[in-house]
Amino acid sequence: MGAYYCAICRQTAFNGKGHIFGKHHQSRLRLVIMKFIEKVKEARRTLKKPEVEKFDCTQHKKTFWCYCCGQEVERNVSDGNMTVLHGGLLEHMATPEHRKSTHKFWWENKADPKLKDKVIITHEETQRFKVEVAKVLETFVEQEDEFIKQQAELIRAQEKRRQELLESLVEVCFQGCNGA
Repeated sequence: MGAYYCAICRQTAFNGKGHIFGKHHQSRLRLVIMKFIEKVKEARRTLKKPEVEKFDCTQHKKTFWCYCCGQEVERNVSDGNMTVLHGGLLEHMATPEHRKSTHKFWWENKADPKLKDKVIITHEETQRFKVEVAKVLETFVEQEDEFIKQQAELIRAQEKRRQELLESLVEVCFQGCNGA
């Protein structure tokens, strides 16, 4: 039996792959899977009602670790102006690579097969999400345009008041200079 590194327990076992059947590994595995399922549940809530926000680099550039694929994935999708919350996570969960990696992860770690479907997003769910995102993006852009128009009107009104004030001051100064 050779050395076997377990990424779940973050340790090397010298009894080969027999480590994965142990209580320590199985309890750590359950903990990891439950944490992972919570992230996916949070993202699944946005499938029917996607959320779009104005881009904020401190909030929207977050990543998450996909235990199944063994890689870091961006949580949100952004174009630099606006962000679709959980879009990156949902896109990743729907890829064939993630599905394949999930099956491999479950097989290698002898995880509970009933939980496997909770970390995979179907192609149909992704397509419905994309349709909903398109609607929400359109609404968001319209709201942003309206906000910009309101701000422009506010700036014009302020500029007009300043101009009127300046003209009245100039008028008073000329009258004061001519009358003295």
